[in-house]
Amino acid sequence: MVFDRFFSRPSSSQGDPGLQVERAYSNEGLSYSVQGITATEWLAMPFMYPSHAELGALLAQLFEEGYASRDGDRVFLGWKDVYRLLDNVDYQGSLGLLELPPIEAIRPALSSRGSLTDPDFSIVMSGWVDDAGAEINPAPKLSGAVATIGGKETLLPASAWKVLGDIARFHKRPPEERNADSNRRYWGDIRRDALAAHTQLSDFLEKTVVLTPEKLRLGLRKSGEDEAKTVEVTPDFDEAPSRWVEMFDRFSSVQDRYDIPNGQELVHVVIAPEVKTVLSEIKRMPGRRVSGARAEAFVRNPYALLGPDAAAVIDADAFETAREEADLSFQRFSPSVHRDEQGQLSQVSLLIEETRQDEVHGEEYVFASPDELGKFNAKLADRIARESQCCIWEGYELEILGETPQHLEQLRQVFDEWTAPQKVSMVDVFDLSRYSGRIEGIGKEERYASPFIARKDAGAGWFPDNVLFGLQFLMPDSDQVVTVPMDTGRVEEFAQVVRDARETGRSEVSLPGYPGPIPLAVAEGVVKTFTKTLDDVKKGRFSTSDLDKPKPVERQHLVLKANIDAVEYEEQRAQLLGLSPDAPARLPKSLKPDISLKDHQRYGVSWLQHLWRLSPTHCRGALLGDDMGLGKTIQLLTFIAASLEDEPNLDPVLVVAPVALLENWKEEIDKFFQPGTLPVLTLYGATLAEKRLPKSQLDQELTRQGITRLLRNDWLGDAKVVLTTYETLRDLEFSLAAQHWSIMVCDEAQKIKNPNAMVTRAAKKQNVRFRVACTGTPVENTLTDLWCLFDFIQPGLLGALSDFGRRYRKPIEAETDEEKERVEELREIIRPQLLRREKKDVARDLPAKIVEESCRRLPISTNQRALYSQAISAFRKTATGNGSAHLGVLQFLRRLCSDPLVEDQYQSDRTSVNQIIEDSPKMAWLMKGLEQVRQRGDKAIVFCEFRDLQRTLQRCIAATFNFHADIINGDTSAAADHAESRQKRIRAFQEKPGFGVIILSPLAVGFGVNIQAANHVVHFTRTWNPAKEDQATDRAYRIGQQKDVYVYYPVIVAHDFTTFDEKLDQLLDWKRSLSADMLNGSGEMNMSEFLDLQNVDGTNAFA
Repeated sequence: MVFDRFFSRPSSSQGDPGLQVERAYSNEGLSYSVQGITATEWLAMPFMYPSHAELGALLAQLFEEGYASRDGDRVFLGWKDVYRLLDNVDYQGSLGLLELPPIEAIRPALSSRGSLTDPDFSIVMSGWVDDAGAEINPAPKLSGAVATIGGKETLLPASAWKVLGDIARFHKRPPEERNADSNRRYWGDIRRDALAAHTQLSDFLEKTVVLTPEKLRLGLRKSGEDEAKTVEVTPDFDEAPSRWVEMFDRFSSVQDRYDIPNGQELVHVVIAPEVKTVLSEIKRMPGRRVSGARAEAFVRNPYALLGPDAAAVIDADAFETAREEADLSFQRFSPSVHRDEQGQLSQVSLLIEETRQDEVHGEEYVFASPDELGKFNAKLADRIARESQCCIWEGYELEILGETPQHLEQLRQVFDEWTAPQKVSMVDVFDLSRYSGRIEGIGKEERYASPFIARKDAGAGWFPDNVLFGLQFLMPDSDQVVTVPMDTGRVEEFAQVVRDARETGRSEVSLPGYPGPIPLAVAEGVVKTFTKTLDDVKKGRFSTSDLDKPKPVERQHLVLKANIDAVEYEEQRAQLLGLSPDAPARLPKSLKPDISLKDHQRYGVSWLQHLWRLSPTHCRGALLGDDMGLGKTIQLLTFIAASLEDEPNLDPVLVVAPVALLENWKEEIDKFFQPGTLPVLTLYGATLAEKRLPKSQLDQELTRQGITRLLRNDWLGDAKVVLTTYETLRDLEFSLAAQHWSIMVCDEAQKIKNPNAMVTRAAKKQNVRFRVACTGTPVENTLTDLWCLFDFIQPGLLGALSDFGRRYRKPIEAETDEEKERVEELREIIRPQLLRREKKDVARDLPAKIVEESCRRLPISTNQRALYSQAISAFRKTATGNGSAHLGVLQFLRRLCSDPLVEDQYQSDRTSVNQIIEDSPKMAWLMKGLEQVRQRGDKAIVFCEFRDLQRTLQRCIAATFNFHADIINGDTSAAADHAESRQKRIRAFQEKPGFGVIILSPLAVGFGVNIQAANHVVHFTRTWNPAKEDQATDRAYRIGQQKDVYVYYPVIVAHDFTTFDEKLDQLLDWKRSLSADMLNGSGEMNMSEFLDLQNVDGTNAFA
């Protein structure tokens, strides 16, 4: 915040005394509960109970992640989950909220009764000892995993709790399971965990060794290489007796128990069912050996060969270590493609990596030729088809993994590129006959050649003889820069060569010293540069400040006849006949039977068809300027479908729209027309990537000149309608401008109102019979907007921009009779090609739009008033008279009126919801207003452009209404195939029945977002332009709306001075009244309109 340094008020919070958290222990775990509320309520809305909010939020997280469960009024954590949680480093900083007892290093002492073969053999707890081995007396009292020693609660170590669990399971055995085998198996499990817990054992238990291995280690030994490789497998486990493998090999099948002599002792090895399954698979290997393809498979994935239990029995890290020790290495690979500066293939190789002793070792294998790459691709494909584990190539064992088929596909594409001929030449691209007559030529700069000028002698005077002329270029396939010297004589000779080439129709010229022909357009640029420089030198205007280093050469473009200072390109318009209001529209047969156009939409289609019939000789386009929400899209689609139906061989149609609208256009086509009527190609995203021409198929000269963004020759396919974005139109100007279009629609055409913008120029470069600019706001700021739109649809009609700007004024600016006459003259000129209807005139069945005035008088709060005064005082002390300081205080006051919690960045996050509502008059009004909306079962849109304030709104709505309001901003994905695209999220909001709220940025809904399910529109923060504000409102107030739409402009006011909020509201209303005349526009606010802003004492804020 601009004014953070002036404020330091502490935040406040609100508690809920009386609610107590109860924590209880049991043998199963511990539980938490809050008196008077259920566990479900507590976890769902923990911040509704501030005194225990942090604990509730933590338990909610634990519940979501599977640590905790709900049990009626309690939140329950089992002891196993408690110990699992203690090991999770992510929660170490939060566990204090659980108030667990500290862990003490105490351990149990075990003794036994009877022998292992006795049915009544028993293992019992004989007491507890401390860390030093001393007996704890009296014995601790246990409540689950909590031990009370001398009145102090402690938590048992996890290992001790595990031993207690083992003993409990031992004693819970039913009578029929109490036999010698069961005794051995259970004692083996208890013994393993007891040793891990440093449990004190009786002499009998100490000497009774029973091993129940849960994990196996596999020793590996390799013999032979490649396909002849053999691997010997030796199973092992912790504490295994020295004669274990001997006893294992002695039997033809795996035993349930092995009694193995081990010195003076007899060690019992009890084999669990899972371990037995794995050992049985090893037993099936002849001599515990695998060879050939089975060996390949085994060393890479032992789990597939050893059965489903192997994953639990074989430790992956231990097997990896054994594989390295046996020198059973194999390599992973990925393709590597190197290109030169022109994008041509220079090297194709495999990056090969092998991990040895935790270190990655890498090598690169380079393919010497396309033929060698083809052989590798064939072998790899064969190995994949055979489901092999590796592909042996030139001594490498290349592992076949999940991504290997993708690697093969990439290498196949590289092979095709390596062997494919070049398909697009510079002659094709530079042929101006392919483009519109508005294209003047190709840009002059290029990458491989640029004019070079430098001084001979820094001390000499500035005369032509002291200037060295030359042409600098890069040698083909090299980084070497070569200069061809030129003098005034050679410049004139070269100019004559260029003139001769132009007169004889040649497209290239030669220059001694340059290795190849030079395109005529480039050569003309060089001559023009030399000629201008000679003139500058003679007149003393020449400077070398920028000539010390060669300049980077910009990529070439199509050069447009711009009509800025003079009319360079004009398309004549005949005296157009007016169209009768009841002229019938020709509707296409493909329109679905249940689709009915409204009267004004039928007339719009008829009007477009009337002008279309006059094209291209007498008319070249139209401006469809209908008010937002009147159905411009269906009018345009109906016109397009009928035109294609009447003339099946018509050139394709181009529709250009903001990216957020591409999906909307596709949905409208599917919604209104029979399937297959309008074959559509969406030139965007993944589809665009597929249609791009690989750089390998470009002429080298094109690459050197930076012309690399082209489409494949067959990119259009069978499509009759192409949908794309303004940015794609700009980037692919050569390919799209070379295509002949029958109709071109620029949707939301305010995108092309700036003559200097590259997207505007790209639109005007297209070779089109009939152009339609579609926008609900033809004039937003100045009449230049209108000129630019008409320079697109009917070039030359309004003359050159400089003349137009001098001749015409907005109606509000016209003062003299002559100026007013010119305004009417302008209206008459554009009238035949402009169709603009407003909802109030044609959408008579549309419900009412009601502006609620009551919320425009919200009294400023005491805190807001104080901050308002402080901000202006701080401005007066620090302002230096520059505009940025004025703008800074305006932005701050604008924010302050909507959100008083602006003293530091995180104040809203620290403040309770109740306090936020109490401090903010707007927020308090909004919560009350949304409650009325909820009671009516309606939906509301809340417009707010500040991201942090959006989150505050979301938080307050969640606390007040117990549901999550979605936020949609301009950065929300609008890609048509994205799972959470803006259109899909809005559709979900629309389709959900009953009350709902969605929070939108007014900047994010400028293009094509329709939300007719909402009929309450709240402008929580205000924009600087009423046109954008009305555009946001009309996302709900449009055809398809079934209810009256209520619009709210909450305004903070004071009884004794005019607040910023009130001043902005007055200015917006004034500009809105002006824009009733389309030629006025509305325009953005400017700072001068706020220079009379008042301070809280009524004085001028900027005095």
